[in-house]
Amino acid sequence: MGLDLAFSDERLEKALWALTDDAEATPALELIAGIDDIHERERAVSVLGAGGVRQLEPLRELARQQAYRRERWLLLGASLAAAAWEVRDPGASDKATYQQTMQQQALVAEARSALRHAAALGRDDPVPWSELAGVVIGAPLHATEAADVFKRAATIAPDLYLAHARRLTGLTRRWYGTPDYFLAFARTRVEGRPDGHPLHALVALAHIEGCVDGLLRGNVLGRFWRAWRYFGDPEVRHETDAAADRLLAGDGEYRSHPWAMPAHQAFAALYHQAGDAERTRAHLELAGDRPAVWPWRYFGDPGKLFAAARKSAGLQNLVTGC
Repeated sequence: MGLDLAFSDERLEKALWALTDDAEATPALELIAGIDDIHERERAVSVLGAGGVRQLEPLRELARQQAYRRERWLLLGASLAAAAWEVRDPGASDKATYQQTMQQQALVAEARSALRHAAALGRDDPVPWSELAGVVIGAPLHATEAADVFKRAATIAPDLYLAHARRLTGLTRRWYGTPDYFLAFARTRVEGRPDGHPLHALVALAHIEGCVDGLLRGNVLGRFWRAWRYFGDPEVRHETDAAADRLLAGDGEYRSHPWAMPAHQAFAALYHQAGDAERTRAHLELAGDRPAVWPWRYFGDPGKLFAAARKSAGLQNLVTGC
């Protein structure tokens, strides 16, 4: 799936490459344990979880060695969750797909257990619940688990970016929701947020989901017709532009927010698909020089699309891969 590189944090950078390149988890664990800000911790855990996908056995052993250390279960759980999403190969045979499905289910079960253990060790920490929100999207234990998990995260921290983004995804048709559900969720959760807050990007994410929803229904011609015209709908553009303006209008308080770059990239991805270079540029100028994975992944390779968006917006490309 690739690493999410839409951040600017030297400590996180060093911890990520130590984990991925040197199989050394200590910097990642020390970083997670030392972060007090919940938004920064949510961002770090999501980045490092993707980095820990190839280090599951060492992370399991570290958690077993000191089972009282919350950060060990949190990193293990996030890495297991990321591994579960990576398992399936769309081009696999039926037999391989079945095997991969079984592997995914095992990873999901283990991730759920690790993250709930982390949550029990830190009852005031919303990040295990934010990570669980991604785990339970495709494999809930019961009908209300996804809603319950999000509620736990939002009760502790009402404005966690990734917890909201994951809950929105879980309300899409792919997971037995509807456009009405995820659009209503985005509108409700954005209402009353101050200018500049990253959660204004929920509107962009919801309309990207609306576009993707159109690609999943009907024949080929109908799918492409719906996708082509979606962002041209006056009501969609009015709502999207208003939310984009609110994100851009912040007085600087949120410019250094841990989720500011991914939030601006959500709008950049939408406007790049809509062919609006001016608005794409306005967000890319605040989105960092490296790509997030989502929502670019919906439309192709994140690194290539990010580079293409920067080029179309007249910005120099410093990083072309993901």
